Amino acid sequence: MVSCTVVFYTPHTQNECLCFVMGACMCTDVTPLLSLFLESSSRQFYQEVITMLQTRRFRKPPEDQYAAIGQLYGLKPDPQKLKHAFGLCYKKLEEETPNFGAESIGWQNWWLSIVTETFRRAECHAEESTLNAVGNHLIKHFSSSHAYELLDGSIPLLEKINNKAIKIGTISNFDERLDGILLQLGVRHYFDFVINSYSAKAAKPDPKIFQQALTHAGNVSPTEALHIGDDLYRDYLGARACGWQSYLVSSDYQQLCEEFGVTPDEASMFTCLRELLPVIELSTKPLNTCKEI
Repeated sequence: MVSCTVVFYTPHTQNECLCFVMGACMCTDVTPLLSLFLESSSRQFYQEVITMLQTRRFRKPPEDQYAAIGQLYGLKPDPQKLKHAFGLCYKKLEEETPNFGAESIGWQNWWLSIVTETFRRAECHAEESTLNAVGNHLIKHFSSSHAYELLDGSIPLLEKINNKAIKIGTISNFDERLDGILLQLGVRHYFDFVINSYSAKAAKPDPKIFQQALTHAGNVSPTEALHIGDDLYRDYLGARACGWQSYLVSSDYQQLCEEFGVTPDEASMFTCLRELLPVIELSTKPLNTCKEI
């Protein structure tokens, strides 16, 4: 599903739960996580995290937002049925036309298909025209800041990073609306570049999207890059497989590690942003200071 990180880092959700997909979506396997990394003037890289929207998070559970908009068109959906149906529809379409239909039907048709089929599976019987209207409304809704909110502490953290000679970028498994959402949330100007998987034609953990980030940062070496995310497979392991340093921020990282057969590492895995902050403070000190500690 979707994923975004580092600075935008969306908290990992439980199995079969909704993850954030910057679009008309409720996702289960994909966490829109934006990847963030920073480059100092000495070319030593660091990363900081805000929560993607956890610097972005949903203002209300996605299923509730789906239900509310469906009601505007005379439907009476059950939010829990929508949640379950969305997971099934998302998984199926992602397998058939991955990366939001980047190589086939395009993201608009991809999301419209997801939405209409989700309502059908949730036993919302309506004319095709009505379901299409609901779908287009949801796509527009999740393309704006009305669906999300910034996490407490996101702006101060971005300001702190912005005051250093560091480059900040995002890598997100999402479509081309990402820039607009960040702009509406008032945080786009903090990033030197924003890469969405749809436009990049590659999604995390594909090495191609990580390489594009290094190119945008000035053709730096993978060893000089740090990635922070909340998805063990796409973010943490994906970045490391490409030679990057990486941190995982997830309240249930112990469970994730058990599921993937990975040994938990308290030095690079954290349950919340608060735990990561001391590490960030240390890593952004002058290099010679870090060596003395």
